[in-house]
Amino acid sequence: MTRKILIIDDDTELCEELSQILQDQGYLVDLAYDGRSGEKKIDHNQYDIVILDYKLPGENGGEVLKRIKAKKPGLAVFIVSGRPQLEKYLEEEKLSRLVAGVMNKPFDVEVLLAKIKTP
Repeated sequence: MTRKILIIDDDTELCEELSQILQDQGYLVDLAYDGRSGEKKIDHNQYDIVILDYKLPGENGGEVLKRIKAKKPGLAVFIVSGRPQLEKYLEEEKLSRLVAGVMNKPFDVEVLLAKIKTP
C-alpha cells in the first residue's frame, strides 16, 4: 500500500522540490501552504505522515500541531524548522511527545527519507 504524505509549509519552492523527491520514492504527496488549509486537507483525507513547518504565516506550528493531533492522534507528524534549538523548545512546551521527529532546515533529504520510512 502506498503511503500518503501531507507537507504543510509556506515555502512553495521547498514544497515542490520535496514533493517531487517523495513522489520519486513512491509516496503520494499533497501540499498545503498554511496551517488552516493543511488542517482542512487532514479533515477530508487520510494521511500516514505530515511534514509540518514550525513557522507558518500568522500562526505558530505548535498550535497547528496540537489541533492536528487532537483530530488524528495516531498521525505521524514530523516538524521541520529553521529555528535553532527547536527540540528544546518543543520539550519546554510539552509538545515533543506529539511529534515523530524533528529536522532543522536545511535538512538532509536522505535523513528525512530514513525517518519517514518507519514513523
